[in-house]
Amino acid sequence: MALWSLWACKETAYKVLNKSLRITSFLPQYWSVQLRRAGEMIREGKVVIPGGDKVFVQLYSSEEYVHCIGAAEPASLHKIIWGIDPVTVNGRGESINPSPFVRQCLCRKLADIYKLDLGKMEIRRSKKGSELQPPLLYYEDKLAPFDVSLSHDGRFAAYAFIKQYD
Repeated sequence: MALWSLWACKETAYKVLNKSLRITSFLPQYWSVQLRRAGEMIREGKVVIPGGDKVFVQLYSSEEYVHCIGAAEPASLHKIIWGIDPVTVNGRGESINPSPFVRQCLCRKLADIYKLDLGKMEIRRSKKGSELQPPLLYYEDKLAPFDVSLSHDGRFAAYAFIKQYD
């Protein structure tokens, strides 16, 4: 299995555990990735962390990208909505800034599905000490009921979200 696939699974597990405040350090060399094939481009499994924590993952890979989603419970994986978009280029053939681009992709998808006003959505990230915290979605200046995740690397930007409550 490719190094990038293992890394994507471990990074996803860290994001899930960090959001739940159950982990503060990223020690990937001690984490075990257990995957089984679930389709042509899909693998499912878990990342096991010493001490008993597990994060359930789905890994999607093609010749162009690797993308992983994760959840504390296996049933939650099938509720996650995600997308991968190629980072667009400007008129000079240069890639645009991927951070605002992936935020726009996420907000457009949320607006389409839940009939939200795109202009009232905002992704915010705070700092705790010197560490940047996970992104939070605000709608009409209030914390929205979605757990969101954003990433970008090279030519691709990816997002994932799950509705937490109504």
